[in-house]
Amino acid sequence: MAMLDILVQSVQIVLPAYLANASPTVLIKLKKHPIDFGFKLGKNRLLGDGKTIEGFILACIVGYLSGYLVNYLLLILFPQITLFNLPSIAFLFIGMGAMIGDMTGSFFKRRMGMPRGANAGLLDMEDFIIGSLIAARFFVSYSWWTVIIALLATPILHRLANIIGYKIGVKKEPW
Repeated sequence: MAMLDILVQSVQIVLPAYLANASPTVLIKLKKHPIDFGFKLGKNRLLGDGKTIEGFILACIVGYLSGYLVNYLLLILFPQITLFNLPSIAFLFIGMGAMIGDMTGSFFKRRMGMPRGANAGLLDMEDFIIGSLIAARFFVSYSWWTVIIALLATPILHRLANIIGYKIGVKKEPW
């Protein structure tokens, strides 16, 4: 398989995950309900106020809809590439996997006593993409190159997206 095939197939999985992960930030001004319902484990919250029911639902919807759009655009832009034959429900699960990965990262940050918004380095950057790759694996068999591409590209793209989000006022921190 050619490297261009692997790159395009990687985009097919990771772009809906990126969009799903970023989507809850548009809800920043709305009243939201914490997905952990305020429960604590020890002295710290289970996940914190940053993980909400509304954000989770929006991310799943965005993952689902953007999966359709990404597939459509990839078919037009790269007709010579054989795309993954993903059922539409896979994109819902990719969005869900991104959120579960992100919540897993928050869970570990809370266990380490880190407050919401604290910079956790690669944990903040890679958690959602690992979750989405795990979810996608239930629907398609991808190569290790897809994992490597996703894990190497994510810190760069994540940092750029966070800087832009900070500059336009939808993120409180630029990381």
